[in-house]
Parts: sequence; structure tokens; C-alpha cells
Amino acid sequence: MNPIQARLMIGPSTGWLYEKEIYSLRQQEVVLKQAGANSVEIFLASWDSNDKKMLSLKVGEAFDVQTFTYRSLHLPDVNGQRPEHQLAMARDAVARCGAIVALTHPLKVDSDYPTEHYEKMISGGIPLAIENMDSRKDSGFDLAELERLVKIVGCRFVLDVQHAYEHDHEMRYAGDLLESLKGELVHLHVSGETSDNIHSRVCKAANVRRIVEFVGRVLSVKNVPLILEGEYATPDELRQEIEFLTKELCFC
Repeated sequence: MNPIQARLMIGPSTGWLYEKEIYSLRQQEVVLKQAGANSVEIFLASWDSNDKKMLSLKVGEAFDVQTFTYRSLHLPDVNGQRPEHQLAMARDAVARCGAIVALTHPLKVDSDYPTEHYEKMISGGIPLAIENMDSRKDSGFDLAELERLVKIVGCRFVLDVQHAYEHDHEMRYAGDLLESLKGELVHLHVSGETSDNIHSRVCKAANVRRIVEFVGRVLSVKNVPLILEGEYATPDELRQEIEFLTKELCFC
């Protein structure tokens, strides 16, 4: 690890907090600060303007930009249904949470990617990014297709390390993603797996060494934020994960 990289940018997706019915961004911020996070990805699951997660962004609360210097927004799938509605909602959500990146799953609709709608998002001011998908999806993981999407659409890229591991346990595929798309890489999604959990905490994962070694490889060439996607039962489990990765990646 480069010794001049003195600060690890790290923090979770907020999906687990929403599952605990913590919708207030101010309350979420308290939890994340106590755990030592300095980055965050706000998770939206639906284009329904009355969804509780979306409504939570409309009460005037926001993450402190001085503490949370990296703020990502995970959008629902951009699928071409009611495109003007999706664009308006995305624009509103990006503005309200001060998102630097707005991520969506690149999934085919009727046998092709909805590139026209991705382009409309970008022309509409959305800082769009796509990620490599998991092994249970039928699209969104082929390297050539991802390269083509990023080039044609002009979007950015999020590398999901666990998703990449699912496709190739030796991490050659992950390395190919990094090599081909590192110029557009904005952050990593980081989790691991156990025998009964495909999004476990890295510190408890069966594939912990593969995940940590690859994350370290990425950070040695580009210091990007880590967005944690493990399942956390308590704030203390999140704190333990952050402390574990900080130590393992030599940022302590």
C-alpha cells in the first residue's frame, strides 16, 4: 500500500438501516459516524415517489458533506418505464443528498440494454454509473458489454468485488474489469460470502483473503472509496468491519 494514501474512504450502503426502519438521514448519520464511516451510499429500491426511502430525502435532512466527503446514490433499475418520471425522481434525489455518483444496475430489457435511457439520464445531469452484476443475473456482467456500455453512454463504473468473485474465484475476471475500466472506476462495492450469505461481512467471510487482496490491489493503483454491502445486525458490526478493513489494508 502506498504510504502517502493516509485516509481510507469507507462506509456502507444504507439499505440495512432502512431495513431497521431508520429512515431519518440525521439518525443514519449518527450511526455511521459512531462506526467510523466517512463515505455513504444511499439506497433507493423503488421509483415510487411515495416510497419511504424516497420520502426520507424530502424532509430537509442530509449527510454532513465535511464528514461524508463521498456520497453515492443507488438508484432503482433504469428500465425505460416512465422515463421522464425516473429522470425527474433521480434528479431530485441526487440534488437532495448531494450525490457525487448515481449508480444503477445494468440489466437488459427485451434482450438489450436501455442505453437510450442511460444517455437521457446523463444529459439530464445525472452522474450515472453502472456496476458488474452477480452470477444470478442473465446480463450486466460480460466484460465486453460493460466496456461498450461505458464507452457509448459515457457513464462511470463501480466494481462489485463479491459479484466478480462469484464469476471467477481466482479473481482473473475481477482483474480484467479493473484493467479495462479503471479510468472510469469511481468506487468499489465490498462484501464477502459464507455458506449461507452472499453478502456477508468481509471480516467473517469464507473468501476474506481473496476479497481483501483484490481490494488492496485496486487501492494500489487508484484510491477509490469502499462502499460496504455486508449485512450488519448492529452498528457495532459495521464498526468492526471498518476497523478490520482499515487494518488489513494498512490505512491505520
